[in-house]
This record gives sequence, C-alpha cells and structure tokens, in this order.
Amino acid sequence: MNTVKAGIIGCGGIAGAHLEGFQKGGAEVVALADVDETAAGVLAGKAPGARVFTRVRDLIDDGGVEVVSVCSPPAFHEEAVLYALERGVHVLCEKPLAATPESARRMEEAAARSSSLLMPGFRHRFLPAIRRMRELVPEIGPPVWFHNTFCGPAFQMKDKWHSRRKISGGGVLTDTSSHSIDLFRFMAGEIVQQHAVMHRHFDGTDTEDAGILTVKAENGTLGMFSAAWVAGVGKAGIEIMGQDGSLSYDYTQPSLLRLQRKDDDLVEDIAVEPSAGFAEEIAHLLGAVAGKWTLSCTARDGRRAVEILAGVYGGNGG
Repeated sequence: MNTVKAGIIGCGGIAGAHLEGFQKGGAEVVALADVDETAAGVLAGKAPGARVFTRVRDLIDDGGVEVVSVCSPPAFHEEAVLYALERGVHVLCEKPLAATPESARRMEEAAARSSSLLMPGFRHRFLPAIRRMRELVPEIGPPVWFHNTFCGPAFQMKDKWHSRRKISGGGVLTDTSSHSIDLFRFMAGEIVQQHAVMHRHFDGTDTEDAGILTVKAENGTLGMFSAAWVAGVGKAGIEIMGQDGSLSYDYTQPSLLRLQRKDDDLVEDIAVEPSAGFAEEIAHLLGAVAGKWTLSCTARDGRRAVEILAGVYGGNGG
C-alpha cells in the first residue's frame, strides 16, 4: 500500500501537532509552505526530506502532495482550500474553517463539487474521552444542559493575530468556543438559538478576550460555553446534566470520565485513553481518503460553527 504524501500550509504553532499526527498515521510529510521561511525551516527539521515553499500554490502544484493540512490564520484558509480542492488534493483545515460565513459557504460548495475531501480541524471530537462520553449520554437520560469551559492565562494573545478580527474572524470565542460549538452539536444536536456576552480587557485589540456563549439545541438541550485568555488560572472541562444523571470530564485529568446516576451518591470513574486528538482526527481523515469510511466531520460542521459565532458578534466583537 502506497504511503500518503502530505503537506502542511502554515508552519507556526499548531503545525507541529499536525506533522506529528501525519507521522503517527503512517503518512509522509513531503512539503511545507509558509511566507516565513524561518518557521518553515524549523518545522522541516522534524520532517526529513520535506521541501519548503513560500507560496501555497507552488506546494500544491509541485510538492507531490495528496493531502494538506491548512494551519494558516483563518483569513487565508479559503484561498488554500479552494485551490487544493480544485487540484484534487484532500484538505484538513484548522478551525475556524473561515473568518466569515460567506467564505465558509464557498468552501463547503467547493468541497461538494470536488472529488477530494474537506474536513475541518475539530480535534476535540476525536478524543477517546469525548467518544466515550458520547456513548454514555443515554445512561444519564435526556440531556438538560451542557457546560464547557476553555479558560486560561494566555495574555500573549494580545500581540498575536488571534486578536486581530480581520485575520481571525473573532476573538477568544472564535478561537476556543468554535470547539465548544462542535462538541455540543456532536453530542446534543443542531443549534437553533445562540446568544453571547463578552468583554475586551486588552488594549489595542478589536476582539473579545473573555466571553460566554449560550445555545439551545433542536431537542431543547441548553449549552453554556465559557472562554477567556485573561483568566489567572487555567480551567478546561465538560459537564453534561441529564434527567437521570450527569457526566463530566476534566481536561487536567485526561485519563478518566465521571458518571453519576440519579439517586446514587456514588460517582463512577471510567478510564479513558489520554490524547490531544490530533493523531485521531488525522487517522480519521486518512481512513476516509483510503475509502474505509465516510467523513464524520464535514465542511457543513465547519460552516455551522462559523455561522453561529457570526450570529453573536453583532458587528462589534465585544
């Protein structure tokens, strides 16, 4: 069986996790692209033999790739994704799929026309803990509410592109609550209402750095997602309350879930495999490319997250 040839577009930050994910999945990363040749060179040191490009189109045309990870900022996703799909290259695109709903819609439409796959990078839904949590939801009865928190001391975000609305599409809600939206939709169903309150603590930025997003699913499940870059202490977790019990997962204790049933004071600890989710999401994409299964995370999932976020910004970003 031939080894899949992969490329990575955008070589900062999260690109290293994508490189490792492809390597664990048995793919060979043969090409890297970034306008910053230094960043590409650093990543190339971990991908023996990979060619380095400064132009996305050159990587897709001349890099010999069958699949690419798009790890550039959201405002630049569309150009890379559309060109790759037009050239028959499969795409894993980091979240959020796009900086605007219109851009996300064009990407979804391009995927529908293409023979290649487009998968948004919602790695959290591929965590073994989240998969097991989803399986256990029936144990706690009809869901009542879903709480998810991604908060921490990330004050360096003030000086990064994540705090520049034109590039990122939004602030901390876009950066972290895009995952929350996907997790909610994955476990509770489609969102039909959304509201948010947010605040900007940083000077000189035009996006929120703390916010709370509330949603309602078609089936009546309520959700609340808390996000902040300015929290003094990190906190990340999920709790689902059902009519017959509750489930919870603390990201700082990645090896277990907690299940409590109605009228039972005992909390059951359920062992799960700790993971960051990158290897699992890339393995899922590679399996779909090989025809082993269809994608369970699609361009529509990416587009819906962008639409829900756009629906709460109200034009001011906090």
